[in-house]
Amino acid sequence: METLMHPTMLPALSRRHAFGLVAGLLCASRVSPAMAAATVGKSVRLVPPGGLYELVVSTTTGLLHVAAAGPRGATEASILGLDPQSLEVKSTLSLPEPAFGLAVNDRTGTLYTTNTRSGSVSAIDLKAGRVLTKIAHGEKAHVRQVLVDEEANRVYVSVPGFQGVQSQIWVIDGAKNEMLHVISDGLGEAMSGMTLDRAGNRLFAARLQTNEIIEVDLATRAVKRAFPSGGEGPINAAYDAAGKRLFVTNQKSGTLAVLDAGSGALVKSVETGAGALGVTLHPTNGTVLVANRGAGTVSVLDGAKLEVQASLATGSHPNTIAVDPRSGLAYVTNKARSAGRGQPPVDDPNGDTVSLIRF
Repeated sequence: METLMHPTMLPALSRRHAFGLVAGLLCASRVSPAMAAATVGKSVRLVPPGGLYELVVSTTTGLLHVAAAGPRGATEASILGLDPQSLEVKSTLSLPEPAFGLAVNDRTGTLYTTNTRSGSVSAIDLKAGRVLTKIAHGEKAHVRQVLVDEEANRVYVSVPGFQGVQSQIWVIDGAKNEMLHVISDGLGEAMSGMTLDRAGNRLFAARLQTNEIIEVDLATRAVKRAFPSGGEGPINAAYDAAGKRLFVTNQKSGTLAVLDAGSGALVKSVETGAGALGVTLHPTNGTVLVANRGAGTVSVLDGAKLEVQASLATGSHPNTIAVDPRSGLAYVTNKARSAGRGQPPVDDPNGDTVSLIRF
């Protein structure tokens, strides 16, 4: 199984492309009559810098911010700010090192990035367009995901452990942008995606190695329990506060597992596509969106019926999905195909793109 947790394995891109947007690159979509309104409205290609990873929508700037790590081995990297309707680049923040994971606190106007190569997290002032500080613990921790609790002004960072090293969760004070706690006991190895239950003051995290979900009590900073992920290769998760359910993408199974967050029981397992990776709950229309990296599709599921209503072809390797709660539009980053280490770069017209999904 291809490892999707290591940003150093980002696809290499051709440097001969000029920076620009190729607007209107529409991808074919397979849509059921029940969800005919879900369509790919537009896709744009962003090369260079390429190496697109995660993306977030910010009300502070009114833009869609995309982490562009650049081609493999490159030192240039940036955060691109796209117009949420046209997907035109409106701002570029150059970074001294690649960022991969993104999360935003619009109450403070701060964007947080995971800098996996240096094992740190950066806090960026979005209005000023500058890095405020870097936060780290230990020697080049393999930081993966960053979550923000805007109300509590807390930042949570996942650090997967490998080869006998325990995973970690960093807890950062967003007011001071300083480390508060490091949770490690009981997390095990290969912890990947996290999701926050703010009302319950707990985190759920996927444990890739053991096909489990673990629950972490944030008050005691202890692991309370572990239960099956409902498939093989759990990679990311999203918490449904209204239904008290967990939606977990199982990468190896190519499925989305719906779990009862109280009992941990499997409610339903839904086939979405090869390499199920990113999962996002739409805040207004009740759908669940799954990025299937291997299949090259985004699945749109009815959150009540738990059935796939549309399978949208967005690009080569769909990675991360974000939804703008104001407009209801969804966005997905599509990574480019890779020829592998030591091989000439692949010119992939359907890679390093951002797609807009309309409902």
